[in-house]
Amino acid sequence: MSFRKILSNSALVLGGEIADRILRLLLVLMAPRILGDAAYGKFHFAIMYTNLFLILADFGIHQLIIRDISRDRSRSQKLASNGLTLKLILASATIGLIYLVTSFSGKPAADVNAVYFMGWAMIAGSFGEFFASVFRAHQKMGYDVLSTLIFGTVVNAAGLYVLFAGYDFVALSGVYLLAQVVRLIYCIIVTQAKFVKIRLGTDFALIRYLARESFTFGILYFFALLYTNVDSTMLSFMTNDETTGWYGVSYRLINAMMFIPVAVMKVVFPALSQYFKESEEMFQSLFERSFKMMLLIGFSLAAVVYGSADRIIVAMWGQEFISGAGALKILVWANAIMFVGTVQTHATRASNRQGFTAKVVASSAVLNVVLNLILIPKYSLYGAAFATVASELFTFAFHNVYLTRTLVKTPLFKLAPKITFVTALTIIYIAAISEFSLVIILPTAFLLIGVLVLITRYFTRDELSFMKDLVKLPRKIAVS
Repeated sequence: MSFRKILSNSALVLGGEIADRILRLLLVLMAPRILGDAAYGKFHFAIMYTNLFLILADFGIHQLIIRDISRDRSRSQKLASNGLTLKLILASATIGLIYLVTSFSGKPAADVNAVYFMGWAMIAGSFGEFFASVFRAHQKMGYDVLSTLIFGTVVNAAGLYVLFAGYDFVALSGVYLLAQVVRLIYCIIVTQAKFVKIRLGTDFALIRYLARESFTFGILYFFALLYTNVDSTMLSFMTNDETTGWYGVSYRLINAMMFIPVAVMKVVFPALSQYFKESEEMFQSLFERSFKMMLLIGFSLAAVVYGSADRIIVAMWGQEFISGAGALKILVWANAIMFVGTVQTHATRASNRQGFTAKVVASSAVLNVVLNLILIPKYSLYGAAFATVASELFTFAFHNVYLTRTLVKTPLFKLAPKITFVTALTIIYIAAISEFSLVIILPTAFLLIGVLVLITRYFTRDELSFMKDLVKLPRKIAVS
């Protein structure tokens, strides 16, 4: 696969994700305002709590399917069919576990019902991801974009109707189930019609292989989900719904920004898997370019959000949620690290080194839980935010050392002075013009970042030429 093809697919997926965020923007803004901090805290808890069970339904099968099909597309039908059988078994166990554990949670009936709706939505979404992994492995990203837009359209339209009609957070949870089911139906139809006819497989040797190989992916995914969702869950049990709501809107914004590395790596991961098998030079080049771009975007966003956190929270969700601004100022740095960390962990998976990542992420998850237990009682939501930053730093540092020694040369130390200069100057600039409106602060801050990138020569001439090609790519979303 050429870099131009990777660029084209990246632009397509990013465009689709941006369109999805725009579609869902009104719902994101209105849900906390209409529900209030306590009810929104309950809704946020339902999402984060059920996400903790996602690993059992997924078990890393999606990543394994993408990796193996990318390397040998002739096995698409066999891999997908037997993967579906394994996934049905895991999904049945997952939903049973959700019902069992939640019945002992001690939460009110309304909270439990929201969890059940979100649990089924999570299962439907997991199956949607499974079918989508087939066309991602074939690099037909246009279909993936359409599935994202379908979900965004349904959840926004139905969600706004539910909110303005006066229904509560339980009904809003039901909307997520509806949207995931609609997306799943689309993914099934596309996969069956355009790629392979997937049936329930009975090749038990292959099913055992999928279970065995996906186990490491699954362990990795489990601990990744644990330390990205456990803080909100622990806040709900250790503090109150209002605090969970304040933390929830901050986390919502952080989560929203993560669509950038996630969308890019949807395209890059199959290419990395292919290059690892075919070309060490191409693997190194693609990794470095992805690392460099995610480092810049992650820390640029962190600088802008850090400097404007209070105003962003009030502008989006109102004064009622201002207490979440402090947590947001902390979480943005975890988010910046996650941008680069996403590139690192996908490189280990593409090169069959996911075992290392699983160990590191497992250790980081344990660290996160311990830090939350220590910090939440003392510092509430700010303690949870600090625990997230510490965990991300731990994961990033170990991966950087490991990758440099065994696989690829990471350009971190070469880029660190430049990215520090750009980040620091951006924060100083925003502080200097803090009395102005966000309408002025945000665009001028990003303009300043662009100028600083050119001044510091962050990108080489070849890389700038490479990005000019990206700008020239067709902007319409079409099935490639």
